[in-house]
Amino acid sequence: MKTILYGIFFYAVSGALATDSATSSPLKLQLQARKSKALSTTERVYRALEKYGLATAKSSGDGSIDLISGYVDVEYVGKVGIGTPPQYFSMDFDTGSSDIWVPSTNCTRCGSHALFNPALSSTFSQPAGNNTWQLQYGDGSTVRGVGGQDTLDLGGLKAKDQVIGLVDMETMDLAQDTYLDGIFGLGFPSLSYTGLKTPVVEALRQQGVVDRSIVSFWLGRSKDAGRGEVMFGASNPAHYEGELKYVPVSHQKYWQVDLTDVSLDGKSIMNGTGAGIGAIMDTGTTLIVLPTQLSRTIHSAISGAKYSARYGWRVPCKPTGNQKVVFKFGQNEFPLDFKDLARELSPLDDPSLCFSGIAEAPVSLAIIGDTFLRRYYSVFDYENSRVGLALSKS
Repeated sequence: MKTILYGIFFYAVSGALATDSATSSPLKLQLQARKSKALSTTERVYRALEKYGLATAKSSGDGSIDLISGYVDVEYVGKVGIGTPPQYFSMDFDTGSSDIWVPSTNCTRCGSHALFNPALSSTFSQPAGNNTWQLQYGDGSTVRGVGGQDTLDLGGLKAKDQVIGLVDMETMDLAQDTYLDGIFGLGFPSLSYTGLKTPVVEALRQQGVVDRSIVSFWLGRSKDAGRGEVMFGASNPAHYEGELKYVPVSHQKYWQVDLTDVSLDGKSIMNGTGAGIGAIMDTGTTLIVLPTQLSRTIHSAISGAKYSARYGWRVPCKPTGNQKVVFKFGQNEFPLDFKDLARELSPLDDPSLCFSGIAEAPVSLAIIGDTFLRRYYSVFDYENSRVGLALSKS
């Protein structure tokens, strides 16, 4: 069996991949980076909350796919082919949603996105009856279309008869995103709107394309030129240190685990309840979104941090000292240096400040996005309903 690899460059893979098959044949494909606008922190928080039905109104204030960050340390996409012959799309690999969708030629409001033409694919099929679907968010923004089935081309390896959402209408904020064409959802079927029954990772295993129903992520930082890698069917030890630590999924609608503690300087800041909160591991979200008090306690420990209702938290781009915030998932602790929290430069009054990678919201759960996942290599294990984490390396 083979391991699917997408990449930035073609190159020989050194070291063994963590897979049970001795015949895995990694493949990496070169991808192109595009520019996109940088969203404000408050806008990013709102988009993250939208996905989980938590936003009601905007604040007034064995395969690996190498990825490219569209706006350094902000967004990661990779190329996926759909149909026979394949039509290629830049897609966001998102563990926070479950559907695979791209704009179709029937879409008249899809901006400059690549459009899928079913008539050009010899393997496309469409179920009889009503197969329309729609995703509507808390602010009324919408994407809608019809469902179909076709072959996915992942680095030359094929996943047959996969459920694809063909978009015929998307709202302006989606249409204006010139960096990605669609979403490649990697969540559980219970979150699907397009009728997905079997996750694509499990379908790849059932069809003998990969050995294991897992998908793994390395999200490179700015020093890695915004590169990254997503691997189907295996993990890649070349991109992590030590052993993977696994945390069981506690709520299988999402990749949700238990955040049992958060600590600063060895002291818990979870109000001593010991109960913890749910935490959704979401590769499609830029930030770590925390309940308001947790976020404020962390930022109050960062010398020079500033908050505004309009822009959210800003932190020094080059913090002094070696302070860390420690997240405990299940029984395992994962430190995050304060320096890992600095995002893009804040275009405001102080050039020494950057937007923070941690944001606050009036919610009772956490969303663990790319701010954390750049620091830790992540493995999403469908077979055993667990998430593996290990310190990331380039």
